[in-house]
Amino acid sequence: MSILIAVLVFGLIVFLHELGHFTAAKLSGVTVYRFSIGFGPALIKKEIGGTLYAIRLLPLGGSVVMKGEYDEEGREVEDRTGSFSAASLPRRFAICVAGPLMNFITGLLLIVITMWPAVRLPTNLIAQAEPEVQQLGIQEGDRITAVNDFHIFVYGDISSALQLGVGQPFDITLLRDGEKIQLKDLPLELHTYDNQDGTQSRRYGLSFATEEATVGAKLRYSLRNSGSFVQSVIQGLKMMIQGRVEKNDMMGTVGIANEISARAKTSALDMWYFVSFLSINLAVMNLLPIPGLDGGKILFLLVEAIRRKPAPVKYEAIIQTVFLGLLFLLFIFVTFNDVMRLMGR
Repeated sequence: MSILIAVLVFGLIVFLHELGHFTAAKLSGVTVYRFSIGFGPALIKKEIGGTLYAIRLLPLGGSVVMKGEYDEEGREVEDRTGSFSAASLPRRFAICVAGPLMNFITGLLLIVITMWPAVRLPTNLIAQAEPEVQQLGIQEGDRITAVNDFHIFVYGDISSALQLGVGQPFDITLLRDGEKIQLKDLPLELHTYDNQDGTQSRRYGLSFATEEATVGAKLRYSLRNSGSFVQSVIQGLKMMIQGRVEKNDMMGTVGIANEISARAKTSALDMWYFVSFLSINLAVMNLLPIPGLDGGKILFLLVEAIRRKPAPVKYEAIIQTVFLGLLFLLFIFVTFNDVMRLMGR
């Protein structure tokens, strides 16, 4: 049952992404030939108003096929009426952005939903600082606004930043009585402290205040949380470029489905919170200026805006095809890695 939930949830994210493109295309007067969820043979298909709608065998993605600029050999189509290329530059830009935008909005709404039952919300306001921490210049009542190159959107960013920099000095930016204070190379270390319930835990000697979860506070927190998700994706990409990401840290479609399935077994709210991150992750990744992604199409549109004429159709088709092939190879690698990890290898 949990596997089915994972497939349906992943399919929902893909559907909403493609729905964004589809809706923007229709509003722009662009002809849409196919709207598909999944790849491979069609399990269900129906043609309505000149558009073929299909649910396909492999729930690994989706596509909206529009009347385009070129045919299968990279030649420009003769009849450009209702073609993507015939639409104005702003409308083509809107069509490309609409998919990621839909994913971002979906992620934000899911965060709001998962935060709604909360009575109190965590903050970045320091409620208690142990003496050894105060000696470093941190005071109770300070707000932590940045740790190293991590901007602190929500409380969780503090623990993430400290975890990434463990064992190294920290640069911490504070807000104290409206004044910005920067502390460099702080030797923050984990210490063992006694808890009120008699147990012990290792932490950095800081405790943080909470705030009442009013409607306004929940909405503000949700918006900041979406910013935190965007930062996490960008930080992950930066670490990947720097070679600081192990292959076992990478997660593909199979790994994502397994994670959704595992969270569905424990908590529905936890599952939907993870899905909100996944949706915003998809939005950010699709906006990368890589041919084959939405960001790649936007890049070509920006080149067209600068040159005041579109890139040669044949070359654009070749570049898109090559990068789609590379992305497919990456997909195969990550999927294989997911399977091996699940098999314990």
